[in-house]
Amino acid sequence: MTITKKGNLPPMNQRVKNVLSLLGLFTMLLAMPNSLLAALESESDMCLEVYTVQANDWLSKIAAKFFGTVEAYPAIVAATNQQHKVDPSFALITNPDVIKAGWKLCVPVTPEAEAILTEAASPTLAAQPEPAPVAAAAPDRYTLENFVKEHRFSRAIEAKWIHSMPEPVNKYEVLPEHQANRDNYGYRANYLWNEHLSEDYFAYSGIFDALPPEIKLFEAPWRTAMPRYRYPPNVTLPTGLTTNQFGWRGKQINLQKAPDTIRIAAVGASTTVGGHSLPFSYPEMLEHWLNLWSQANNYGLKFEVINAGREGLGSHDIEAVLRYEVLPLEVDYVIYYEGSNQFHPETVVSFPPEYTLGQPPAGVVPNLSNVESDDKNLLDYLSEYSAVAARARSIVEQFLYTGQEPPKPEQSFHLPEGLNEFNPDRSQLGNALALRKILKDLDRIKQDLDEQQVKMVMTTFNWFAYDGMALDPARHRNLYGYLNRVYWPISYANIRRAADFQNRVFKRWAADQRVPLIDVAGLMPREPDLYDDAIHNTYVGTQVRAWIIFEALIPLLEQDIEAGVLPRPAKLHYAEHPYIKSGYTVKELSVAGITQ
Repeated sequence: MTITKKGNLPPMNQRVKNVLSLLGLFTMLLAMPNSLLAALESESDMCLEVYTVQANDWLSKIAAKFFGTVEAYPAIVAATNQQHKVDPSFALITNPDVIKAGWKLCVPVTPEAEAILTEAASPTLAAQPEPAPVAAAAPDRYTLENFVKEHRFSRAIEAKWIHSMPEPVNKYEVLPEHQANRDNYGYRANYLWNEHLSEDYFAYSGIFDALPPEIKLFEAPWRTAMPRYRYPPNVTLPTGLTTNQFGWRGKQINLQKAPDTIRIAAVGASTTVGGHSLPFSYPEMLEHWLNLWSQANNYGLKFEVINAGREGLGSHDIEAVLRYEVLPLEVDYVIYYEGSNQFHPETVVSFPPEYTLGQPPAGVVPNLSNVESDDKNLLDYLSEYSAVAARARSIVEQFLYTGQEPPKPEQSFHLPEGLNEFNPDRSQLGNALALRKILKDLDRIKQDLDEQQVKMVMTTFNWFAYDGMALDPARHRNLYGYLNRVYWPISYANIRRAADFQNRVFKRWAADQRVPLIDVAGLMPREPDLYDDAIHNTYVGTQVRAWIIFEALIPLLEQDIEAGVLPRPAKLHYAEHPYIKSGYTVKELSVAGITQ
């Protein structure tokens, strides 16, 4: 979910107040102990090299260049953002999937970078049966090793597999056209859009940073606007995403399913496709581990996992993705993981009318760089140009934000009359969290899958929020801002309550439809280091979520293999995909000069 709000310079009386506050901050800075100032200045020593982003760069590529592994990119993000605090000429990276040519990055030599490199350099499973020891992280940072020590592994698998990753997908050169589109209009300007979308959608929905003069459209003979877009095929985009011939993330996959092959499709939105710059998404990890399991059990079977996710999709998009894109490839299983893009807690939470969703009072929540807000203060503006102002803001935030949930107004949680929160009846859902619409789409998905004898696997969706949660104001700044800015003024307790209710509805639907369910939300560790924000996982968090799904799938697959249900022979023999074509049309947009 992305909520963008355009803001202007604060009114004059507010600016005067901000100037006075800023003068006070400068006075405080002058009075700071020399040792603290020296510590701030010495942070530049962490950079092995100051690197300027080139037109065809992405973070994992830069990490591979300097460290020999794509998995070290988080160290570059952390070091660059730390440098930005004292020198705003360094980039502030809020989304690792999006970097721009000309940005100044810090390539670090720090214990954090060394720890990442040590973990990435662990021998492959084939080279050594036991994983190499991983360098110890800071005591308060949750790592994959913490999960390994805490988790009770299934006897059907080998714990060492969790350290094994698939071969990286070969990258293409980023096309100059794609780079220019991303720089001028935003990363979505490179996508292929459904021909049935209206021009108003492109002009006013906020999907572009600025309205491009033209867009590319794919043919949709089923004559609906769903799914709204696809990724272009056989490219590496400026965000780092590499696609196959069908426009899905990952390696090439044959249209015809080979003998002794089990195909699984993972559908969903951004939490399925994964961060574009991450080395692997959860479906790629899942495929690798399933093949290790098949080999260990001498099944002689090959697993293929299709990642049909893409950011921003809702259940109606996902239904169309399955029907028109995925099912022609004769998949055997479908895993549904989504629960954020139609999640609107304001439909079940009431708060005083003087409060506006997504607009916290000035000074309550740090300003997120990807959310332009009316409360962006003068210090925020000056921090973009002045190292002193950036230092001042960093110091002030250390005193202002404890990591505890900020005070919020009195509010109430409510459901439609007659709806039992703990045993929900779908006929009583009303407009609560769009669940009535979602269940209708799930019904249609289930019907489509049943017609082709495809097994559906439902999941609960994980939201990281709970009452009394305390975060590290620096390390979890994005998570803190996401919950308290994007969802202001809804409390952690009510976000948790809404998410739990949504998952109860998913569980009830799965039980009624006799669909296996994986309780991802219930099995994920309660550790903020596994989250970039309340729904998106860090790379370690992605590994943990992938492993949870992997372990839960094994009994289902084992039962179907032993019963002879799987593998299933191919029945469809398309010469080409019936709906995904290589061509596209170009549409000129007549609405000019609109900035989203």
